[in-house]
Amino acid sequence: MEIKDIFKEYRNQLDLLDLDFLTAHAIGKSREFILTHPEYKIPSLKIKNLKLKISRRMQSEPIAHILGEKEFYGLPFKVTKDTLIPRPETEMIVENILKLNPKNKTIIDVGSGSGNIIISLAKNLKTKNIFYGIDISAKALSVAKQNSKLNKVEKEIKFLKGSLLQPLIKKDLNDSIIIANLPYLSKKIYDNTMPDVKNFEPKSALYSAKEGLNHYKKLFSQIKKMRIKTTIFIEFSPEQKKSLGILAKKYFPKAKSTFQKDLAGKWRILEIYI
Repeated sequence: MEIKDIFKEYRNQLDLLDLDFLTAHAIGKSREFILTHPEYKIPSLKIKNLKLKISRRMQSEPIAHILGEKEFYGLPFKVTKDTLIPRPETEMIVENILKLNPKNKTIIDVGSGSGNIIISLAKNLKTKNIFYGIDISAKALSVAKQNSKLNKVEKEIKFLKGSLLQPLIKKDLNDSIIIANLPYLSKKIYDNTMPDVKNFEPKSALYSAKEGLNHYKKLFSQIKKMRIKTTIFIEFSPEQKKSLGILAKKYFPKAKSTFQKDLAGKWRILEIYI
């Protein structure tokens, strides 16, 4: 069976881009090869493997889970069912911090998941900083540690298990940078998410009570009690802009807050300078 035969068989059942990636991964070739060599004959064993991957995708399993990896900020990341799949819009947080070019800062990624944010920063920042990744899930931390080794920054980052900033409560975090891409989907939005998200990614990494803001309320409460001077970068759902702004003002009345839109023109990032 040739590549063109696979596309003829499945082109009306699967997104063509997905078919490109699955075929390329199954036969160990690049997507460019797939597009330019439709006459390539696929070995029989690889056809079986490819059709299995196609079947999984047709059942709404995410491409990243089928391939076992996802690119984020130009770096490869292993993903499993125990972590959220890195999203392109989250790269905004990395870009914002790289623009700041922090030096001798403690940079903390709260709810680090696969480690995509903190690893991207450790890999790209040329200045000396201290890096922490915190997650409440031991399985997520295991994936993050594997990704730090994959990207050769395992010596730069210390991963800690705990709820939000709890593992660092007793440390002096003045003049730090705190990053939080915490669960922020309300019940209504979570209930209406696509099957490839709702059925395959961990609910604990997506859903938050109190209209999706419960985790951020707890984080703000921790930071307020610590009485520290810090900069916070938060990712949120567009409809939360007003309520999140009110929440930030409640906990940090003297702080400066700045909102940013993503490439789709939706409100996505909040920076708080305390």
